[in-house]
Amino acid sequence: MRKLTIWLDDKFRETTPTLLRSLAPGILKAKGVFETMRVSNGKIDLLKAHLQRMSRGLKVLKMGTAPFKKKALSPLMRQLLRVNRLKDARVRLMVWKEGRGLHRAIVVQPLEKLTAAQYRRGFSVLLMKGHRRQTPVPVKSLDYAIFREGLRKAREGGFDEALFVNHKSELVEGSRTNIFLVKDNCIFTPPITSGCLSGIMRQQVISAARRLKLRCAVRPLTAADLFAADEALLTNALLGIMPLTRLDKQKISTGKPGPVTIRFSKKFRI
Repeated sequence: MRKLTIWLDDKFRETTPTLLRSLAPGILKAKGVFETMRVSNGKIDLLKAHLQRMSRGLKVLKMGTAPFKKKALSPLMRQLLRVNRLKDARVRLMVWKEGRGLHRAIVVQPLEKLTAAQYRRGFSVLLMKGHRRQTPVPVKSLDYAIFREGLRKAREGGFDEALFVNHKSELVEGSRTNIFLVKDNCIFTPPITSGCLSGIMRQQVISAARRLKLRCAVRPLTAADLFAADEALLTNALLGIMPLTRLDKQKISTGKPGPVTIRFSKKFRI
């Protein structure tokens, strides 16, 4: 496996597996934020939205608001893609504080694409307690260990994703995804006050539902709602739309992607 080049504190640097791991959210123990974006055939998806969310998170953490300028960032990211000979990639922007110093990094890695068969099968999730976000303004923080551990446990159990509930037993989010349910042709998703992150793709789906004249409601949900749903789906910037077909190895509805999920999958095909 060839070594990758990253951008770290204003310098290009050839990386190692050890360095990459040390910079991973949940491994890096520091106050800070990160954003993960998808690059498809050299095109950086939804960069403006990611930068806006990063700016909001930094403001909440009182770390400034604009460590990356879009005009300078786009050419820098494209240079990293060229150096690493990548057209399809995942890009992670990071800002963190250690002592009095503010650090920045851009990590570009090959994109691990899922197959069409995996999207047809959909994801299975393991329901987990212990969600820690309880503030009305959640931040995409480097304090990510609970999500890394949740995903590890889920995969060890043969699941694709971990789905967290809060102290009220309300559905919140996956370790790396937002969740939507469909019932009677209406789309439901948990509110930010449940503790979930306002995902970039979550906002895209909510906006698209309204444009497509589908009813969309943001309200608290439970596992019982999930089992009663006609269909369910997970979203994030890398996966796009992923059908959610099984919870704790039990089928959700028919256990197959439903018509509303398929409609969104076509709209946000990646």
